[in-house]
Amino acid sequence: MAKRCLIELLILFAVIVKTFAQDTIVLQPVEVQASAIVQKQETTMERRMDTLTIQRLSTVSMSQLLIQHSPVFIKTFGPGGLATASFRGTTASHTLVLWNGLQLNAPSLGQVDFSTIPVFMTDEIALQWGSKTSANSGGLGGVVNIENKRHFGEGMILDLKQTYGSFNTLGSYVTVGYSWRRLMTRVKAFRSSSDNDFEYNNIATIPHQTMKQKNGDFTDYGLMPEIHYQWKNSVLSFVSWNQWSDRNFPQIMPNVSNSNTLEYNDNFFTRNFLSYKIYWKSGWLQLKTACFYETQHYFLETYAFNGMPVTKINSINEATVYHQIVNLQQRIYKSWSLHAKIQWDSEHVTSNNYETGRERDMVSFYLALSGNPLKNFDLRLTLRNDIVYSISAGFFPTATATYHLQFIKGLSISAGYSHNYRNPTMNDLYWYPGGNEDLKPENGKTVDLNLKYTCQTNGLSFESQVGAYISRVKDWIQWVPTSYRYWIPENVADVYARGIEVHINGNYTCHHWYFSLSGNYVYTHTTDESNRAEIDNTDGKQLIYIPKHHGNLSSEIRWKTWNLTYTAEITGLRTTSMNDDEFIAFQLQPYMLHNVSIGKQLKRFRLELRMNNITDEDYQAVLWRAMPGRNWEVFVGYKL
Repeated sequence: MAKRCLIELLILFAVIVKTFAQDTIVLQPVEVQASAIVQKQETTMERRMDTLTIQRLSTVSMSQLLIQHSPVFIKTFGPGGLATASFRGTTASHTLVLWNGLQLNAPSLGQVDFSTIPVFMTDEIALQWGSKTSANSGGLGGVVNIENKRHFGEGMILDLKQTYGSFNTLGSYVTVGYSWRRLMTRVKAFRSSSDNDFEYNNIATIPHQTMKQKNGDFTDYGLMPEIHYQWKNSVLSFVSWNQWSDRNFPQIMPNVSNSNTLEYNDNFFTRNFLSYKIYWKSGWLQLKTACFYETQHYFLETYAFNGMPVTKINSINEATVYHQIVNLQQRIYKSWSLHAKIQWDSEHVTSNNYETGRERDMVSFYLALSGNPLKNFDLRLTLRNDIVYSISAGFFPTATATYHLQFIKGLSISAGYSHNYRNPTMNDLYWYPGGNEDLKPENGKTVDLNLKYTCQTNGLSFESQVGAYISRVKDWIQWVPTSYRYWIPENVADVYARGIEVHINGNYTCHHWYFSLSGNYVYTHTTDESNRAEIDNTDGKQLIYIPKHHGNLSSEIRWKTWNLTYTAEITGLRTTSMNDDEFIAFQLQPYMLHNVSIGKQLKRFRLELRMNNITDEDYQAVLWRAMPGRNWEVFVGYKL
């Protein structure tokens, strides 16, 4: 069914291209150069990733990009393994991921594996928090928003990239298309694979041993055709993201001597949307329809030394999600604008872990009002209401106020309040055995305070931001053990998160030289203040796998056609158990990774050598999961 759907979509794509390609005028590309303009931003609740950084790291996964260039903490199981995000001390299911405004979080598990998202498949990436998350439910921590952008009148599109590195890691990436005055067609395709057989120090054996990782190989490949047609004041777009992943999972360190284990995951998804957007002088209207289909097959089989089976899990899950969105943006009076959205989502999940297939419909209404009630003062108010299973989830307001100080040019201060919620996942509700259909949605409230300073003069551009937040999530869903030898989810946790975020970004240009420096530091203190935590003696303790200290630093030097880049990743102490009285309670030690790269531009070709973990740091991001030491990668690219 999935293959047939994909074939039909590709045929439709080819027919549309042929139809619209007739009667077009080919214009020669024109390059326009101008100095950057510093614009007054509406709020400080959003940060867009640097476009040049996205292009330079287009052959890595989204998890690697976020680790090195964002305040988001990524919990990674290593190359080819699961990589999930923790935004502001919350869990992976509290970080909402949007692709062109459409939710990617799986309805069954509620989270996104960032290792399966190639940066190559995106054009823009933005991080949002506070009132900026209010347009969708679920982003109690924050939102990672990825976009594909259209460009008309640019002519032939050809971008080829090839990488090869340690552990027989190979990546091939191609973008081909054409951009007419009114029509743009583009196809992106990639394939990446790795034997992933690096050597590591196994500290679970006595004495410690140097071993080579086994059964860690993986292969990912994908295809994204897209077409955009522009009339005088409207645009019609169709994009189809199709991807396959085949991944084997290595054993954890204490079990490497047991070769009678097989664990792997096969995944396929096709995500398709059709969008029509019409513009007028004071606003725009967008209609969007989408269909997402995903299938996952997870297999785990272990045997004892005598050949008797110990564990066997064969989990097959299919999910189909339909999205229908109506978006309206209208300037209503002077600086005041109104944004309204109505969305209908229909989720259908079939799993051999449920007693039967399950469905869920949600209709949401969103309204946002923004403007300048006073000089140098911005105000943004939003209100959201969702109807789930024909029952209203309630009203969820947000408010953000920003004041641009007059006596210090470029300095602004903002304060915000946001109220959001997250529905239980299908697994929370219907997993057998253990699902709990009486679960309530998680309810989160956050207060933000941010100070931002920007300046630009004589080739120097600088931006800094310091923020603090306090967040409370009630009815936090937690899986707890029962006397029936299985676990069930309950609304037991009352999570209190508070933290400080620091961001700097600066660059300086002088003749043939270019210097840049950017960095993030995050302090996060997240605790469970519920009655159950007090009984279990875990109240006031940092939640597991969430570091109190986390940060990164990136610098680049360019001279003519040469560039040298350095990045550092810093992760603080993490615990793997909230109860120190448990027989097995571990702390994962802090670590710092250093990466460097040197590149050269040769007309349309680009060559680059990348060295990762140059100090050969021995560390664990997840308990007993091996991580690679020093490794390298060669990059060759050609762009027309």
